[in-house]
Amino acid sequence: MRIASSTIYTDSVYNINNRTADLAKLQNQLSTGRKILTPADDPVASARSLDLTQASSQNSQYITNIGAGSSSLSLSESSMQAVVTTIQDIQQLAVQSGNPALTSSEKNILDADLKGKYQQMLGLANATDGNGQYLFSGFKGSTKPFNELSFGNIRYDGDQGQRKVQIAASRQIPISDSGADIFVKIKDGNSVFTTAMGTNNGGPNTGTGVISPGVVADPVKWANPTNTDRYSVKFHVVPDPADASKTLTSYDIIDSDPKSANYNKSLIDSYDYTNDIPAGGRTDTAATPNTYPRVYSSGSDIVLKGLPGELTPLNANWDFGASVSVSGVPNDQDSFTTESSKSVDLFTTIGDFSKALTDYADNSTSRATFQNQLNTALSNLNNALGNVVTKQANIGSRLNEMDSINSTSTDLNVQYQQTISDLTGLDYVKGISDFTSTQTYLDAARKAFSSVQDLSLFKYIQ
Repeated sequence: MRIASSTIYTDSVYNINNRTADLAKLQNQLSTGRKILTPADDPVASARSLDLTQASSQNSQYITNIGAGSSSLSLSESSMQAVVTTIQDIQQLAVQSGNPALTSSEKNILDADLKGKYQQMLGLANATDGNGQYLFSGFKGSTKPFNELSFGNIRYDGDQGQRKVQIAASRQIPISDSGADIFVKIKDGNSVFTTAMGTNNGGPNTGTGVISPGVVADPVKWANPTNTDRYSVKFHVVPDPADASKTLTSYDIIDSDPKSANYNKSLIDSYDYTNDIPAGGRTDTAATPNTYPRVYSSGSDIVLKGLPGELTPLNANWDFGASVSVSGVPNDQDSFTTESSKSVDLFTTIGDFSKALTDYADNSTSRATFQNQLNTALSNLNNALGNVVTKQANIGSRLNEMDSINSTSTDLNVQYQQTISDLTGLDYVKGISDFTSTQTYLDAARKAFSSVQDLSLFKYIQ
């Protein structure tokens, strides 16, 4: 068999070039630690690696988002804890102010401390994160949420939204809160009805009666459609015919809802204080010296339902499942009111409490008035504290969720990197072995070419 010299040269160059290319590829693999240098090396593994790299990058961004969100929520949680502490301090002031031995001057001293707590609360409500965004302004991160119009009168300029960050492919989590939900929209504890001091013929009560917060024992009965929520407990006091040193005190429960068809009528015996004769009152007689339908006993429950022996109620068998109590000594025509529970903001509560402290005078009537105002303040502060603690717990649950997702995302990134490494990473033992053997093959090809390039008849022609 005869082989042309050109064939020997061509095959030798081909082998040397191939081995050189193989050696260069292996050298690149060893220097980069990757076995796939171009998609052509392994199209399937390359495509899979690209998908995993994109997923890992996206997951890394979620981890970054979690870090930023956790920082903001941690600041919110710290601010909320400071709010809780401040409310508790104000509650202590309120309890201290209830000491009957304190004079008006001493209550003014407490008021000075209260005003300091008020400013502290306002500062917390306007707290910002590290980027200058307000924590409690809803979506409006750059808008100052609470602006003081006057002491105790605060305008909320934020909105009801919550700024959110993406922390997983299918999960966004709020990192801000509406200040209205924390400091403004504070419902009464039973979320049904509240009590307050009424009037005496258009002026303030003159006795020492103090009303308790309302209690709803049966929400189903309270939902009775004939229940208007708005009532007046009115007292009538007359001398006791049997003992001039004593008095007979009775009361009536009157519908005080102006929109009601039964406005100004007695729930107990249907007496119409607007149209019955004499207008606006009842006629006491020797046989019935006090015509108001129920006898008053200090501290006893005043139930909003019909009692045995009451024959002509406004609504038959009425029972609204609720009660209040009045203690002390009401004067004739003193009254107390009930109405549907409504939202009371924290700043108004502090402002009203401050006014009660500064308006206090050293007499029995003022003490009773202050006690009613104090009861309202304590109730509102307790409701505000419960509301803030609930919001704080919600922030804490979001932080816990972020921590959990962050841990999962971090583990997932490790898995992504491991899978990418398995797909594209180089086995160094095999790589070094292949490099060494290829280098040997290249050396052999060079030596073989060096040997065969002299196999030519021209060398033997003289």
